[in-house]
Amino acid sequence: MSLFHAMLPEYIVVGFILISLLGNMLSRQRHVASWLSLIGMLSAFGASWNLWSYSLKPHMFVGGGVVVDNYSLFVNLLVLLAGLGTILLGWREKRWGTEFPVLVMLAVLGMMILGLAGNTITLFLGIEILSLPLYILAASTHTALGGEAALKYLLLGAFSSGILLFGLALLYGAMGSLTFVTFAKTVAAPTSPLLWAGVVLSLVGILFKLGVVPFHMWVPDVYEGSPTAVTQLMAFGTKVGAAAILLRFMDFGFYASPGWWGPALGYLAVLTMIVGNLLALPQKDLKRLFAYSGIGHAGFLLIGVATHNLDGARALLFYLLPYGLAVLGAFAVLSLVAGDRDQVSVADLSGLAKKRPVMAAFFIVVMLSFAGIPLTGGFVGKFFLLQAALFANQPGLAIGLVLGTVLGLGAYLRPVQALFSADGDDQVAPNWTVGSAVVLVVAVIGTIGLGVYPTPIVHMVNQSANFFWLH
Repeated sequence: MSLFHAMLPEYIVVGFILISLLGNMLSRQRHVASWLSLIGMLSAFGASWNLWSYSLKPHMFVGGGVVVDNYSLFVNLLVLLAGLGTILLGWREKRWGTEFPVLVMLAVLGMMILGLAGNTITLFLGIEILSLPLYILAASTHTALGGEAALKYLLLGAFSSGILLFGLALLYGAMGSLTFVTFAKTVAAPTSPLLWAGVVLSLVGILFKLGVVPFHMWVPDVYEGSPTAVTQLMAFGTKVGAAAILLRFMDFGFYASPGWWGPALGYLAVLTMIVGNLLALPQKDLKRLFAYSGIGHAGFLLIGVATHNLDGARALLFYLLPYGLAVLGAFAVLSLVAGDRDQVSVADLSGLAKKRPVMAAFFIVVMLSFAGIPLTGGFVGKFFLLQAALFANQPGLAIGLVLGTVLGLGAYLRPVQALFSADGDDQVAPNWTVGSAVVLVVAVIGTIGLGVYPTPIVHMVNQSANFFWLH
């Protein structure tokens, strides 16, 4: 297989970015760029799906810097779904210019690169291509809160990127190589302080993007100040990209030495699950609530890495889909309720069950999936993570997952309770939009489908974890 064929989805996204830029020069209508971005990402989605039919074993290019396999293709499908949701949710926004769809596609491209990263250079390029457009998108509301969110994200993101780059440089100094394959073949233990420091600093940079405690303090402020559609991309797409590279970096590159990094990630997972969901309980702003609960979900995802087994990798990959679908559905409702505003509180949902019963019912479904209630995809995802923790003989992770789930249930029931409150009878009922309706219907159907019949996705996930087979 040639490099062009293997990376066709990425080439399609790059091509439509250039076409959209040219279209912006010829027409200042944002819907032209939005249509081009939708066509581009749908085409990339189709190309990724078509490549999947080849049942790819890992193909390495550029000296091992690019690894194309079912794992990277699964990541492509997830992040393209997040990008499509962002475009649809932001379709009606008139305050954004023609650059909005282009920036979204750039961020999605960075997430896709993280999925196929096979060395430290590709890893860093993916992180930066992902981050730079998000810095701009966070400030696209042209408000004081949006500017504050973008500034915090930029400063802390640049600081974490510096730490990551320093850690990757130390790894090169210790290993004399950039590729994860070399790491996997030669590292059995932290044989030098240089190697140990390189791994720790690299982890800090990646865990910052994932929003893991104690590298999480940027998340609530950035989520709150960013536009709702952009917050959805951060909550879904960024987590997919960060989790994908973390799993490849640690469970492949340092596969032979889990004894000194596995327990540390396990402690961070338990801390993140409990702290994130605990801080979500008192939140009145819905975007801050989802920010803290997203931190808790980062802890759930970290279980898949800390268990250091094939079951954990499969559970992590599966969990990303129901979590992402729930994010899409929740933020679709938030965008409808908020209207032209970027802030929406729990009280804004009051009376929605009476005024828009279908919208309220859809919202309840995705909230139940967040909480891990049976017959939803979230329950199946948490079950697989719990199973992976028990199979790895790590009961502490299982206990942390249960505690985090119980705390999260309390946080998610508050918005559901508000739907039936009579306090919002005087509020104007939110109107449906085509984009939000499409996103919400897809999210709800996917959430219920994964809860009732997850077998097809389980089969895909089993094929996606094929990078473990190299060992």
